[in-house]
Parts: sequence; C-alpha cells; structure tokens
Amino acid sequence: MESSEPTSDPTPWWGPVSLDVETGGRWNVGPSTLWLYRTEREWRVLHRPSPTAETADPMADRSDVTAPLPSDEMSALLDTEDDTLHTSRYSFGETEARISLQPALADRSVVSRPEHPLYVPSDESVTLYLSTALWIQIVLPDSNRKLQEIPSFRMSDTWFGASTVDGEFCYATRTAGRLRLDRLPRRLHRAVTPLRIRNTASDPLALERVQLPVQHLALYATPTHQLWTQGVTMTHSAAEEGADVQIRSGPPADAEAAKRLQEPRETTKKSLFTSTFSAVGTLFAS
Repeated sequence: MESSEPTSDPTPWWGPVSLDVETGGRWNVGPSTLWLYRTEREWRVLHRPSPTAETADPMADRSDVTAPLPSDEMSALLDTEDDTLHTSRYSFGETEARISLQPALADRSVVSRPEHPLYVPSDESVTLYLSTALWIQIVLPDSNRKLQEIPSFRMSDTWFGASTVDGEFCYATRTAGRLRLDRLPRRLHRAVTPLRIRNTASDPLALERVQLPVQHLALYATPTHQLWTQGVTMTHSAAEEGADVQIRSGPPADAEAAKRLQEPRETTKKSLFTSTFSAVGTLFAS
C-alpha cells in the first residue's frame, strides 16, 4: 500500500562526487541501483535496473549515496557474473576525478491512467498532482560531457494515437492522481506536475488516460529537494474532442523557492493540443 506520508529530510541522490583512482561509489535511486568505478583511464558504470514494470514497485522510496564504497564490496561487484547487472565502460586518456548524477524528465510523453475513474463535470476545473519517474543522467561536470542516461523505473511502452499511423510512442504508467498535495508521497526519483483540467463542455469529462508532454517541461528542485515540473493546463471545450494544452512559465506556485535544474528536452510553442483524454489521442504543436 502506497504511503500518503512524505518522507522527512530526504537525502538527494543527485550532484557531483569526487572519487580517487581505483575507487567507486553506490547510488540507490528508487527501484534502481548504480555503481560508478574510476580507474586511471576508465570510468565504469554498473547498473542493476528496476524489475519489469509488472513486478517493480515504481514508488520504491530509496535515495542515498555511498562514496567511496568499501574496496572489498566494490571488488566483489567488479568480479561478479550476475546477469542482472549491466556494465558500460568509458575510456579516457586520463579520467576526471568528479562525476555527477543528475535527474531528468523522460524523453517521451507519459500516458497516465488513473487508478479510479475520475469525471470533471461541466463548467468545473480540477487540479491533479501527477508524479512521473525520472531518468538518471551520468555526467562529467568539469568537461560537461554526458556518459549515459538510465531510467530510474522502466515504464511500459504504449502507442497513443487516433490510429496506428497517426500517433506517437509514449510511456505508460498508473497514477493515483492526488487532488491534494499533502496526500502525495515524496519520492526523489519522481517529479510532480500540477495538472489543471478545465471542462467548458456541457457534458462531464471522463479522464481515462491523460497524456503528459514531459519532454516539453523543465525540471525544478525546491530547497527541500522536492522535484517539480512546470504546471500544465488542459482545457476541454464542446467544439473540440480533445483539449488545448498550456504549459505555464516558471516553477509552480506549490514549489516555493524552486530553482531550475534542467531545461526541456524539446522546445515547443506554448500552446499544444491533445486529441483526447481517453483511449486514443496524440499531442502536437498547434
């Protein structure tokens, strides 16, 4: 059962770390675990991904860094033949001492399916607080080079479109869609988006699936390490089957004193359109 109580005083997993030659560190990020190991001419990335979307707990609340890692633990890991461990090696003439993990939003839209049916009556609006899993970027801050990025939780692939031709690949996830911020658990491998939905049509609007364009959103962090995106407003009218989508400027009002961590992956006009909230739909610049 997902806890509704926020974690107090969380330790952020992102930020730069310095490692000596022949030393490594461990990062726990939600359901994923990473190890980074430095030699004189190589950075090695070892990643144990989250289980499949069907068996993993996307809300697994882990956020901690152990660096440097005890040498015996790191040696055992480097010698293991564990098939669940994915290893990547990056060769350099001379390795930099500092390496950094950074959070990033997904590289595709995320389609969220509420756990329970939700209807917005005519001439009403509602704000849902949605959380989506983050990607982990591994970068060398001194030379501003990105080695790789890894999803903290492997969401399922889905097609979202009016047909098999008209649409796009997205990630799929289930969400509680909290109506109150204080009921949303704090998870440092997930970012919160305030989504305001306005229904100006004469009939109630059924929210079966909502497509959130996270690749067009910036990422912010508050002084208490809560991660946020810009607010998004979707307006449904009688004249359209779908909704106009507006991305607000700056951090949301709920994210007091938040600072920008990441720019949007894709630039776009301020106005977008989603063709439906239900089983089919697509998102495109207007």
